[in-house]
Amino acid sequence: MTEAELRQTVRSVYDFDCGYCGVREADAGSELELDHFQPRSLGGGDEVENLVYCCTTCNRLKGDFWASSTAEKRILHPQRDNVSLHLQQESNGFLTALNETGKFHLQRLRLNRPPLVALRRTRTENAQLRRACRESRRAAPSGRAVRWRAAGTSRANPSGRCAACDTG
Repeated sequence: MTEAELRQTVRSVYDFDCGYCGVREADAGSELELDHFQPRSLGGGDEVENLVYCCTTCNRLKGDFWASSTAEKRILHPQRDNVSLHLQQESNGFLTALNETGKFHLQRLRLNRPPLVALRRTRTENAQLRRACRESRRAAPSGRAVRWRAAGTSRANPSGRCAACDTG
């Protein structure tokens, strides 16, 4: 596999998102980076299973850190570990650690950086808007369009389409 093919494969595996913090290429405005989960300097290879697609900040914060998968103080592998057993997202966008491994992962990668908290909060709010829009559309009498009102405004979206879920 060529380097370009390997990169594209890893991008696809991670759905074009940072495997550590969830930042999307669209959020970053560019492609992200390839991280060697087990650094090459510590015997890691270029296999897809050892590569994590990640943002520059997470890659820099992780650095050459590596611990075995049985160590308590380790970074969670986004494809091998069930991150939800170690971290929980609160409604305000903050992540909380559920155990020592989660605490180490959270602190090492600084996953409660203000921009990430704001991004998670916005994503949660957008998901809630999309759900409300779908429910509103189901409840509307057939043939009548539901008009969406942007939060904090009194004017209906002039296109008649829902900005949250792009329906109309």
